[in-house]
Amino acid sequence: MLQKMLRRGVFLLCLGTAPALAQDFTERVLGETVYVPAYSRIFTYPNRFDLLATTLAVHNVDPKTEIMLTKVDYHNEDGELLRALLSDPVTLAPLQSKTVLIPINDTTGGVGANFLLVWTSKTPALSPIAEAIMTSGGAGPGPSFSSRGRVIERTLP
Repeated sequence: MLQKMLRRGVFLLCLGTAPALAQDFTERVLGETVYVPAYSRIFTYPNRFDLLATTLAVHNVDPKTEIMLTKVDYHNEDGELLRALLSDPVTLAPLQSKTVLIPINDTTGGVGANFLLVWTSKTPALSPIAEAIMTSGGAGPGPSFSSRGRVIERTLP
């Protein structure tokens, strides 16, 4: 098959895989600040929108090291802090996850809502995966999608 494609002048060039996300690196660090985009509503027409529930999921992917979530804040589309979602730090054991729900009837975040989370570790650990999963409610099918966090600050050993 490949020979036929080459004879016909069709060339496939593979330059490698797509760039890795910050959470995909195997570098161990002592902590990070992670920005996670979220959406409490999305527009379907100029003056019509669908409401969305948002679940923030933080997965400790390190099989050997616990991490501590020290801050999980929810901001609106203007960048204003709406509320701190942790009253006390939360320790995540190896491979443990933590979720937080912003219910579908909470539209305070707007289209450009976001989470800002901070985690630390006493010993170098792998970066957790932080994702916002947005789903619509109601009787029929609606939009559902996720967005992965981006590391914006890192503490190296």
